[in-house]
Amino acid sequence: MIELHGIHFDIEWNKFEPHSSFFIPCLDIKEAKRVVTAEIKRRKVKVRIKTTTLDGIRGIRVWRVE
Repeated sequence: MIELHGIHFDIEWNKFEPHSSFFIPCLDIKEAKRVVTAEIKRRKVKVRIKTTTLDGIRGIRVWRVE
């Protein structure tokens, strides 16, 4: 589980397979990347994180690459 801005995001890490992705809406992109990076280091997962907009909502998209 990831928490940003007091909101809990339940990421199903066991189902997060290579070439899949998820979107997290957020205002503080730097903080979101920091939180996600800390979690992926703990889980030893390789990802790519990019700032994106989905349906007019700013956030980050996280892709698992391996």
